[in-house]
Order: sequence, then C-alpha cells, then structure tokens
Amino acid sequence: MKFTAPQARILAVDDQEINLMVLERLLSSVQVEIKTATGGQEMLDLLSQEHYDLILLDHVMPQPDGLEAFHLSQTLEGNLNADTPFVALTGNDIKAEDADPSLSPREATRAYYKKEGFADYLPKPVLPEDIEQILLDLLPAEKIVRPEGESQVPASEKQGLYARAMELQEQDAGSDKTPPSASPDLDTVKGLAFSAGNDEMYRELLKNWTDAYMESGYTIQKSAKNGDLNAHRIATHSLKSSSRMVGALALGDLAEKAEHASRDGDLAYVQENVAALLEQYGKSVDAANAYLAG
Repeated sequence: MKFTAPQARILAVDDQEINLMVLERLLSSVQVEIKTATGGQEMLDLLSQEHYDLILLDHVMPQPDGLEAFHLSQTLEGNLNADTPFVALTGNDIKAEDADPSLSPREATRAYYKKEGFADYLPKPVLPEDIEQILLDLLPAEKIVRPEGESQVPASEKQGLYARAMELQEQDAGSDKTPPSASPDLDTVKGLAFSAGNDEMYRELLKNWTDAYMESGYTIQKSAKNGDLNAHRIATHSLKSSSRMVGALALGDLAEKAEHASRDGDLAYVQENVAALLEQYGKSVDAANAYLAG
C-alpha cells in the first residue's frame, strides 16, 4: 500500500449490509476509521453527533432515499458536516437533463450528481481503483500519509488497492489453486475482482449473498404477486447490485430489467418475468454454493 489515512473518518451509508461489508474490507488496508449506517434517517442522526472527512451515500434506499437524505442534510440544524464532501453510490446511470449528449453514461451520471450537490459518485459494484481515487481526491491532503519519496501519481498507476487486487489474482493464477471460472450463472473472475482479488473476502461476501436468498426471493415474489411496484423496485435494485458484486451477472441483468419495469409502472412485465428472474436466482445460488464447497 502506497498511502494510508489512519486519521481520516468516513461514514458509509447503504441499506444492504453486503455493500457495507465490501466498503469496510476495501478500506481496511488504508487504515481509515469507517462508521456505517443502514438508512438515510440514521445518517441524519449521526451528522449532528460527530464530524466525518467523507460520506459515501447510497442513492436507492427506503425513504428517505440517499438523494432526499442528502438534501435534508443541507438544512439540518446542528449539522457538524456542512462542509463534508458527499459521494453518491449508485448502480444506475442517471443522465442530467441538461447534460452534454456527447458525455459517456459515467460522465453524464457524474454531472447529474454534481448538479445535485455531491462532490462525486461511485458506480456499484465498487472497484478498488475507483474508491482509491476518491480517497486521494476528496480526503484532506494532510490526512493522506505516503511513504517518503512517494510521488503524486494517479491511483490507477500506483501500487494501491487496485494493484494489490491484480497482484493477488496473478499469484492465484500461478499457484496450484483451481482457477476461477466464468459462467452465465456465476462469474467468479468478476466476483474476485470486486473483492480486490481476495478469495477469503469473496467467499465471505458470497456466503452472505446466498444466506439472503430465501428472504430476498420471497420479497421479490410477494411484491410481484401483490403488485407492489415500489417494494419490487427496491428489492430488485438491491439484488442487481449485490449479484453483480459477487459475479452473478446474468441475474444482475434480469434484476435490472425488473427494477426498470417497476420504476416505469410496468406491472405486466414484472409479473410475466418474475418466474424467470427467480429461476436464474436459484441457478446462481446453486453455483455459489458449489464454489463455496470447493
């Protein structure tokens, strides 16, 4: 690791514990102090209790969602974080109405959140090199500790989180371990990349993800049957992000389609396709359990 920030304090807000776990593990090697909250109201309560150097805030959550909570924080009485930079976490590309049409989806999404008042945004699943750059850009410079003689080079060129992930993957490739595999049901190569190349971390995330299968699947099935599009949108959004994080890419794509249909009020699509979504969910969980047993 080419920099640490042991004096820095970060607040991470997300309603999904698996996402918070990823952030905690990715940030552990930077030695920052990280506190977590699982909702917008909990975040608002914390803002008046202590100061943070950076706040990572998920957008799509139960009310108040991240965007609403952020705007509420701007007028919060007793807020100790009025000048703290907020970074939006999102699995969706959102284009600002007045964004330059030549911008890429990522650039347009960044423009949207900056227009709303955020300092920046991080796409989910969060990649090590992305969060490393956010830390370098937004933490107070005096709290970044570099080895003597370390130059100010971009994070993507440094031996930081991203480089550590790549190094670990190269070590695994040259060892006697069974190499990770890519399949429609579970691409463990992608999953390991999102876990900074750390197989122990990946297995922990995968176990948490499979443990949520029964409750998550029930919520998705019940909300579709009852026509509760808001509950279905929230559940499939969470499934989309967590599935892509562990490498269940086909499931993530189906969950995204269901999320968009829920957002757009297309109950017919939701009800006609929920069986296929749950079938793929089961296949991906089976593949995950097989990997964990290996």
